[in-house]
Amino acid sequence: MSEKKFNILWIMADQLRADCLGFMGNAVVQTPNLDKLANRSIVFTNTFCQSPACMASRASVFTGRYPSTIRIRGMGILPPNETTIAEILRKNGYHTAASGKIHFTPEQYTKNQLKSDIPIIDWKKFVKDAKIEEIPQDRMKENYGFEQYIGCEDILLGNFYSWLVENYPELSNKKKEPFSPEGPGDLFVSPYPSEAHPTTFITKQAEIFINSLKDKKPWFVFCSFIAPHHPFEAPQDQIDRYDERDIPLPEEKGGVDASFIPEPAKSAIGEITRYSKDIQRRIVLHYFASISLIDDCIGRLIDLLKGTGQFDDTLIVFTSDHGEFLGNHTLLRKPSIHFDEVLKVPLLMKLPGRFSKKKVFDGLMELVDVCPTILGFLQIPANPGLQGIDWSTSILDGSFSGRTSIYCEMYHIRPLFGTLAGPYTSVMTIRTLEWKLNIYPEAGIQYGQLFNLKEDASESKNLYSHPQYRTIKEEMLWELSRRRFLMADPLPLWLTQY
Repeated sequence: MSEKKFNILWIMADQLRADCLGFMGNAVVQTPNLDKLANRSIVFTNTFCQSPACMASRASVFTGRYPSTIRIRGMGILPPNETTIAEILRKNGYHTAASGKIHFTPEQYTKNQLKSDIPIIDWKKFVKDAKIEEIPQDRMKENYGFEQYIGCEDILLGNFYSWLVENYPELSNKKKEPFSPEGPGDLFVSPYPSEAHPTTFITKQAEIFINSLKDKKPWFVFCSFIAPHHPFEAPQDQIDRYDERDIPLPEEKGGVDASFIPEPAKSAIGEITRYSKDIQRRIVLHYFASISLIDDCIGRLIDLLKGTGQFDDTLIVFTSDHGEFLGNHTLLRKPSIHFDEVLKVPLLMKLPGRFSKKKVFDGLMELVDVCPTILGFLQIPANPGLQGIDWSTSILDGSFSGRTSIYCEMYHIRPLFGTLAGPYTSVMTIRTLEWKLNIYPEAGIQYGQLFNLKEDASESKNLYSHPQYRTIKEEMLWELSRRRFLMADPLPLWLTQY
C-alpha cells in the first residue's frame, strides 16, 4: 500500500451478529449499501469477539489487548494507562473524533453517581471509586485519544434529546409503548421516524466531523451506533420496508440442556418459547429494520466521502462488538452461553485504492487483531504490549490463513454500586474451525459444552459428557490452557535475563 497517510472511518454496530447482513448470506435483511461496499472490500467470514459484553469487547478491540489483560471483565472502566488506537493515531498526526457509543466508562455510574445523562469519557471522573491509579497529564491520552466526541449511549441520551428538542420539538415528549402485552417489554415501535432516530443523530455527528476535517487530513472518525442492541425497536418507516410474511422464525436449535449450564445463565433458557410465533417474528422484524436504518446511514457516509473526493483515500472498517441470540437456541439478547450467535461478528475492510472486487477470507480472526492490522496497513509501529496479530502483510499478498483457535471470555459481573440482574456468569471458550469448547470456571467441572462444528455447525448436539469424545475435550482444554498462558500481559518488557 502507499505510504501516504489515508483517512480512517471506523463504523461499529452494537450487538449485530454476523449472519444478519446481505453480504454475509442473509437473503431477507435489507442492507444494500453495506452489500455494495462489501463488493469492493475484504470480507472476513470467521471473526469473533473476545467477550460478548459491550465494554470488554470495545476496550479490547481498541487496545489490541485481551479483556482480562486490560482488567475489564465484562463491565468496568478502561484504565487510562492503556493505549488506544485513537491515541496512537493522534500521536502520528491524525485528527481524531468519535460519535455515538464508545462505552469505555460505565453508563449507570455516569447516570446515578455523576448525575449526567451525557456520556463522559474523561477517565479522571472514575478512577477514585474504581481504585485505579491516575497517570501523569498527557494531552494525547485525554478522552482516550479523541479530540472531539459527541456521545450517545444506551441510557445516556442527553445529547440526542437536546438535538431532538431543537430539530423535532413535536417528538420530544413521545413515549415508548410496548408492542404487545404478550411480548417482551423491550419490543416496541420507535417513537421516532428514521430522520429523528438516535441512529441518524449519531450519523449526523460523524458527517459534521468528516466535513470539518476534510481539509485537515489525515483524520480518524469512529462512528458507533447503539443499534441493533436491544430493545428490539425500529422506526415504523423502516419496518414498513419488510413484508412480515418474509421474516423467518428463529431456529430453536439445541445444545441448551440446562443440566450443563449453571445458574444464573440457565434462567435464560426457553425465553423465546414463551412468546407466540407472531411475537417471535416481530422481534426478528424489528431487529432487521434497525439494521436497515444503520445501512441507510452508512450509505449517507459513503455518499459524503464520494461527494468530497475522499472515498478513494479512506480506509473503511465495519464491524460490531458482539452478536445477539435473536431466538436461536431458545435464547434472547446475550446471556452467558457462548454459542456462535453472540461471539461471531461481521468484519469488512475497504482499503484505499487496493481492491476493486470483493476478497473473502474464511480463516479465523479475532477482534483483538483489528487494531494491529490497521496499524500495519498504515506502517505505524505497534505499541508495546499489543497482543493481537498484525495480518496486514498476509491480507495484502492474499496468503491470510488466520488463527488456529479463537478465545473468548466472560466474567461474572459484580458491580460496586447497585446490583446487576440478568443471566450472566463466567464462561471461557476455545474454538477452532472444527471444534468448540465452553467451560464455566466458577461453577464446576460438570458444566460445559463441546461441539463438533464440522458435523454440527448449528451447535445443536452437546458432546461434553460423551465418553467417546473425552480425548477431544482434553485436547481442547489443553489448547485453552495454552492460550491463557500465552495471553499473559507482555508488559513490562524484559530488560535483562535476571
